Amino acid sequence: MVSMGSLTSFPPELLSHILSFLPGKELATAAKVCKAFHEASKVDFVWQRCMAREFGVSCASSLSPSPREIYTKLLHKYGFLLGTWQIEIKPYGGLVHVMFQNNRLLGMQYGAPHDPHVDWPMMKKELFHVMLDDEGNTTINCLQGPQGPHKGQIPLINASSARFMSKCCCPDLHRHPQGREQEFLEWCREEMGVSEEDTMFQHMQELLFMKFMIINQYQHCYVYKRLTIPPHLPEQLIAPGLFKGTYGSHGLEIVLLTYDRHYIHCKKITGDPNVPASEHSVLVDTKKPLILDEEQQVDPAELARVTEQAEKEEEETNGNGAGTNQSQEGEASGSDHGVSPQHIPQSQPFAIPEGFRERGINYPKTCKMRYCGTGLIAGHGFTSPSRTPGHFVVFDNENFGFLWLELRSLSVYSRVMENLD
Repeated sequence: MVSMGSLTSFPPELLSHILSFLPGKELATAAKVCKAFHEASKVDFVWQRCMAREFGVSCASSLSPSPREIYTKLLHKYGFLLGTWQIEIKPYGGLVHVMFQNNRLLGMQYGAPHDPHVDWPMMKKELFHVMLDDEGNTTINCLQGPQGPHKGQIPLINASSARFMSKCCCPDLHRHPQGREQEFLEWCREEMGVSEEDTMFQHMQELLFMKFMIINQYQHCYVYKRLTIPPHLPEQLIAPGLFKGTYGSHGLEIVLLTYDRHYIHCKKITGDPNVPASEHSVLVDTKKPLILDEEQQVDPAELARVTEQAEKEEEETNGNGAGTNQSQEGEASGSDHGVSPQHIPQSQPFAIPEGFRERGINYPKTCKMRYCGTGLIAGHGFTSPSRTPGHFVVFDNENFGFLWLELRSLSVYSRVMENLD
């Protein structure tokens, strides 16, 4: 057994190396044991190693703030903020990622690009930061508004919770000096990438103004809910993750694609007055893929017939129980569109049915797979919600589409490529 005396006789470099294996909390305690431990714990790489191991971040050696100060005064209390979050603004939601950048915690909001450009990069907006000032004190600043950084708060600190709150202490500083109308125009450019005059339809202008007014009611005080993106499993045709999708006059919205056994769920991270954030916009059953030729795809009546037949077969399969499931899958079902997994082609043609709205979207002409699914629709205020039939079309690992059969329109989704790990 190694005694305390023998430990303190170790060379300082070796003692620092040993201490670097301790968790940050225990390291702070060990530094109080004796002078040798205290001096060994002050070495930058000891705390840099803790930061990398516990929070997955790194910082360079510096005198002010030192890695020790960054860990003990910043990350120890606020490090749980790191990660991806959904803003709880009803009905719109929002996507925020908190990162460690330039020795500070930075909350960045990611917005979908201008409709219908799903392949464009996300628009970014700094919301808040948490950092150490020149005296080593922790400061929280709101970064929104035309008058620069000002005091903010994160009052709900609970590292075991999946939620937190950010609050602006000076909401009046968000007012534009040229008045409310100019404030709205600036917000349109910042939020949507366009000005009010650039929106062609009066309905779209009304939707923008409604969103502006509702968001302003929150007085820049927001609650955030943690988002977790599951890992990609080998059997999954398209990897889970965040996607930007087209939603008609509501513009582009963000969804989170996940799996529940053989079902695909697309949950809204951002929403609209009809179908709000956190609702499951698209649900897909992947047990039975569809293979359709181009003639079937362009004929809406044939497409509806095929979909109805697939749904009927699924009901019969579920009704007959597990004992008959295997005999009714794939080719054994007698269907002219269902196939067994071993007979799925690598690629198949994709065409939009006649009379469907594509809204100038540049969609692929081939796809990897097609499944039956349902999409969620509702009236304003999420009234009379119902699920309507559609086809979930996987173009590749980064893009998919959803054909809304009754609405006669195509939504195209593209993966969010920004690094939100």
